[in-house]
Amino acid sequence: MKKLLLPLLLSCFATAGKSQDTLLHVIQQIITEDSLVREEMRFNRDGVFLPLRGIIQTFTLRSFNNLPGPFRKNDHCWEDYGVALSPLAATWVMKAFGVKSRSTTSRMVTANGLALGLTIGLSQVLQWSVTEARPDGTGNHSFPSMHASLAFMGATVLSREYGHISPWITIGGYAAATGTQMIRIGHNAHWMNDIFMGAGIGVVSTQLAYFLTDRLIGRKGIQRLPQSKSEEAQLRGWNNCPSGFRLISGMETNGRSLDVEDFAEAASGFDMTGVKLRSSASITTGFEAEWFLNNSLFLSAIGRYTMSQAKLEIPNYNVTAWGEQMHLYHGNIATGWLMPSVPWMKNTRIGVRTLWGVRYNEGVTFCKVAEGQKIGESLLNIKPQLRAEGGAGMIIDMLQSHCQTVGISIDYLHTFGTSFLANRWTICSSWKAIF
Repeated sequence: MKKLLLPLLLSCFATAGKSQDTLLHVIQQIITEDSLVREEMRFNRDGVFLPLRGIIQTFTLRSFNNLPGPFRKNDHCWEDYGVALSPLAATWVMKAFGVKSRSTTSRMVTANGLALGLTIGLSQVLQWSVTEARPDGTGNHSFPSMHASLAFMGATVLSREYGHISPWITIGGYAAATGTQMIRIGHNAHWMNDIFMGAGIGVVSTQLAYFLTDRLIGRKGIQRLPQSKSEEAQLRGWNNCPSGFRLISGMETNGRSLDVEDFAEAASGFDMTGVKLRSSASITTGFEAEWFLNNSLFLSAIGRYTMSQAKLEIPNYNVTAWGEQMHLYHGNIATGWLMPSVPWMKNTRIGVRTLWGVRYNEGVTFCKVAEGQKIGESLLNIKPQLRAEGGAGMIIDMLQSHCQTVGISIDYLHTFGTSFLANRWTICSSWKAIF
């Protein structure tokens, strides 16, 4: 507080002839600015649960990864770096064109360099320590995904430096990072646990890099920024109506081993007895529009896309099927209640909701692995389905220092009239732009 005395006294003398309200406003601005700087220098815990998600999936998906059934080779790995590095590139392009960032150049260079070193170093150490073969068999350094690590590192840097301008910048950065995860799975370059562990390394390394940089440079590395509407909302305790639009990104799981007789058609001569469909946990992403009817009650429209890796487990049969990817689409309407923020959970609101809608799964055909790793005749076909679904869940929303929230949602969804992946849990992170 001693550092505040001089500017506070100067402000008092400069406004001696003004009204009492103006003086109080100046004092409030000084106190608020100091509070925001101190908040910026704290270790940001956003994303600390992501590495845990990757570790848990590493153990729970190991048996799936080791099942017979190769995935096709894809040669699009290098251009994937273009998408992965786009958030970090966007940050430095904006800086080069003079757009005011949260950091001075020295803080930004130091923090970004440290984040890059931590991200690449941790990812590389794990890749060489954990010998995990890639789905397409092109190497033994699949865990974790370096592309995902760099993508989420860049998205976190972009959000910290320019998220104050618009929450859409943050949403765009994390959308590119999630897109990188989807691309790497789609190109058969990684397993699901690889991309989630990579995301965790990228986010946590960046948050740690900024924290360590501030220990070295101090307050002088943080630039003053105008107070936003969201920061004013923080002072009021965030009990207004936070309607908005959010990006959701996470995992969908459950029902990983299913008998195929109930929902698949076998090719002529293929015996389905004892054959099971085995799937990984899924990556899911989408958008959600929220409209608050009052301070607590809200309606949501949700659209999500889900992708998972799948194999056929074929006992007592001298044949192996190629691994495939399954694609599901969800459209839901949700109603819910969000509790007001309380002093012991400042700027955090917890709520519950119910969801109703439809789910569509694309058809997928599993083919035989022929001699020379060629694609043989089809063995089994899963038909496309459109079914009704419903469920319930909870959400946690945390207001940030600009017009956005970050949050977590956990939902349970049941698909009616089918045994094909009927019960699903979703655990998602979210980044929301407040209207």
